Amino acid sequence: MHTKITFEFSINPSLQVGDAIYFSQTNAGPVAGDPVFAGLVYNIFPDNNYIVIDKDPSVPPIINPTDFILFAKDVSVNESSLKGYYADISFENASNTKTELFAFGSEIALSSK
Repeated sequence: MHTKITFEFSINPSLQVGDAIYFSQTNAGPVAGDPVFAGLVYNIFPDNNYIVIDKDPSVPPIINPTDFILFAKDVSVNESSLKGYYADISFENASNTKTELFAFGSEIALSSK
């Protein structure tokens, strides 16, 4: 079963199929409650401002129109850099002429934190 969630405003362009959807009950006040997992994004319809998640709409927790909706990405899928402690890189010049390397850059992220 799937649940359709319609938004009053446009959907965040960062949202992807497979992202986790959470909601927080606002109880018509400015302070939201603790986020509750609702389900994973099954489909996105940005032109119509709604998404479909893999949740039976009749099974608690029930999402209300006044609830605050947020999403989280799976970090194992959305990594932006290499991780680790060691890198071994070799540069080879296949040309017969002298060549200079102007610059080399890398992106490093700690993997133990």
